[in-house]
Amino acid sequence: MTLAEELSGKRALVSGASRGIGRAIVLGLAHAGCDVVGVARSGAALAELSSEVEARGRSFLPLELDLAQPERIDEAVAEAWAWRSGIDILVNAAGVIVRTGPLEVTPAEWDEVFAVNVRGTFFLTQAVGRRMLDADGGSIVTITSLAGEVVTRAALSYQASKAALIQMTRALAYAWAPHVRVNAVAPGYVRTDLNAEWLSEAENRSYVLDNTPLERVGTPDDVVGAVRFLASARASYLTGQNLRVDGGWSVH
Repeated sequence: MTLAEELSGKRALVSGASRGIGRAIVLGLAHAGCDVVGVARSGAALAELSSEVEARGRSFLPLELDLAQPERIDEAVAEAWAWRSGIDILVNAAGVIVRTGPLEVTPAEWDEVFAVNVRGTFFLTQAVGRRMLDADGGSIVTITSLAGEVVTRAALSYQASKAALIQMTRALAYAWAPHVRVNAVAPGYVRTDLNAEWLSEAENRSYVLDNTPLERVGTPDDVVGAVRFLASARASYLTGQNLRVDGGWSVH
């Protein structure tokens, strides 16, 4: 059985679905046969994504939600769960970055990053995980970052938030075993809307290429295969792992 056949008919929820890595994951899961709930702040972007998913022969439910507002999360998850009578796969791809140096970052900027990257992601995971535990189990994959384990030039608040997600993944994997598997994918530098301007500067681009043995910046599609693997039954003996997709950065 192929990986696509293993995922065919599964029900997935993806946060941060409207752009970058999250968008690529939505389309990658749809291509593998999943029906997908897309969560994002932009209703217009979700509407555009809906037509692309449906063009692949799968169903798509757009849910406009700001993860920085945790009081709305459980209601949104309840709607997503009722849509196809369950969720088999949760992918936490929502994230923000505020590029402020350690001596300049303000409490408001720090809280902005942690509100989405950590707090919102946790409470979305909690709401879905509670239902998965009461049902037939499931698989959760969170997008962390190389910067959560290795010091990079990313903003300190971003690095700290991703480190928190890695530990959250390990703790939940232990707490929710054996019924719900919880893993993470840690991309290296991947070109998205969040960092395209930063990567356009020659010094930054050289920094990334000089530290990446595969000598290129990643793309959102580079992350999709790892997510689909961890979400599938092929990874049935994997939980609590943080799979680095970093072009080899972390080997040196």
